[in-house]
Amino acid sequence: MAKILAFLLFLLPGNAEPSLDCAKCHAAVAASYAATAHAKASSPATAQSILGSFADGSNVLRTSAPGVFFRMEQQDGSFFQTGQEPGKARTERFDLVIGSGRRGQSYLYWREGLLFQLPVSYHTSTNRWINSPGYVDGEVHFERGIPPQCLGCHAANFQLERAPNGSVRYQAGYQLGIGCAQCHGTADRHERLQRPGIDACARCHSGLEHEGPPEPDVHGNQVGLLRASRCFKSGKMTCTTCHNVHQTQRDAESFSIRCQSCHAPASCPQARRETAAAARCVSCHMPVLPSKLIAVQSYRTHRIAVYRKK
Repeated sequence: MAKILAFLLFLLPGNAEPSLDCAKCHAAVAASYAATAHAKASSPATAQSILGSFADGSNVLRTSAPGVFFRMEQQDGSFFQTGQEPGKARTERFDLVIGSGRRGQSYLYWREGLLFQLPVSYHTSTNRWINSPGYVDGEVHFERGIPPQCLGCHAANFQLERAPNGSVRYQAGYQLGIGCAQCHGTADRHERLQRPGIDACARCHSGLEHEGPPEPDVHGNQVGLLRASRCFKSGKMTCTTCHNVHQTQRDAESFSIRCQSCHAPASCPQARRETAAAARCVSCHMPVLPSKLIAVQSYRTHRIAVYRKK
């Protein structure tokens, strides 16, 4: 418990005001939350937080271009990516881990007070290094800058400031991971904290500003898809009807019991034919669909509907 509370104290300095230490009174909730993907949305790069292998034979990502590859290396407690192409190489350090690792991770490095994405990411289901989203295969390129709006869904308080020399940099005082304040706000008294509604979820689960129609994607508009569902339009549900963000929830079928609070199994033709189908509401009405943004991933759509088998 002491380790969990220490982790939460690292996560929570900006989660409320210093006078409100959430973990002090809500130890059980804090312990449970520390294991969730939200809490692990970003972290310092360490041997424990980086999931990809640095062992010989597993630490190289080949590309489609002859002579161009990336090597992941560990040296004196630090971790590095080296991009190699004919006649030259470039090396940058793993500084921050983005992503809990449930599906994968991407990595950032600091340069002159700003953050940039490393060109190699990690894919969990295949346990391998992959080309980072946004980078072209076969090119050694380390210049994808990370703006505050990207960091806002994986961390807190990444604010830009003007340095004395006129350059732009991130201010100190940021917090890694998703802390209490990002959903509950900050206050000097407990009764002033807010109970988050769907708008709090929408800040990170409504897609990118430049996207068009809602897409079933982790970076797509899952809140938009939910709002397009008849279940949501009934006025009887919101995100927290199914999700408890303070707990790790991995069994999709366990959510089916929530469906039955409004829908009797006898109303489902499939359940009438097969009794076991009553425990598979989510599989039928919220299927896993391929990502339109990340080619190697699939995600569960939050548009609750009847999907015809093709």
